Amino acid sequence: MTLHALAAGNDVILLLTVTALICIAGIWMLFSRWGHGRATRFIALWVDEALRCGGGRFLRVLVLDVLLFRRVWRRSRGRWAVHMAMFWGFCIFGGLAVLGMLIGLLAFIDPAGAGGAVARFHDSLHVPYDLLGYVLLAGSGIALGRRIVSRKVRERTNAADLFLVGSVFCITLTGMIAEWFSGFGSFIGPAVRNWEFALQFQTLHIYAMFILFVMVLPWSKFCHILATPLTLLARRGGE
Repeated sequence: MTLHALAAGNDVILLLTVTALICIAGIWMLFSRWGHGRATRFIALWVDEALRCGGGRFLRVLVLDVLLFRRVWRRSRGRWAVHMAMFWGFCIFGGLAVLGMLIGLLAFIDPAGAGGAVARFHDSLHVPYDLLGYVLLAGSGIALGRRIVSRKVRERTNAADLFLVGSVFCITLTGMIAEWFSGFGSFIGPAVRNWEFALQFQTLHIYAMFILFVMVLPWSKFCHILATPLTLLARRGGE
């Protein structure tokens, strides 16, 4: 995942805006389908079910089952570690990617003032950012490797699951390679700096991340990534 590398151009900002709008439209269409033609009906019913036992129970399920994968923990500690690395690593990196674009815009508007100061602080985060990148790369790599090497895991894996795990691995790897070739890698430094390669890998990273995980997910069978936590919350936990 690229933190510095190359400044986000107008095409990247436009891509972010378009894909975000398409993602929102896709989620709204999902809600409409689940609400039998009315998204507001689904939202109202879901809120009523999720909060039926009170806000305390809702927060407990949200934290333990959705954010901390309690059900996975009960089944396998190893799978839980991989889930945590992939979920939290990707969420943090996604947030930082959007934040980085906003900071770049602020730095362009006010390079000598607050915008420039925020950009310099953002640039100082490369060490924890790289560490998170290695965690996510390891988690997604282990998950992908198990689905390829282990016969038992391979038999339980469908094409959609393999596609998602492989996409996370590829997106993480291309982002880290872009960081290495840009010369900002914390542990590699400028030893392999090559701006042309950095640009190519960053472009691949950005387009893959936004197209696969922002445009495709709400409109395809991969919408279960959204449906599963919503179902857990509506059922107030459980299996």
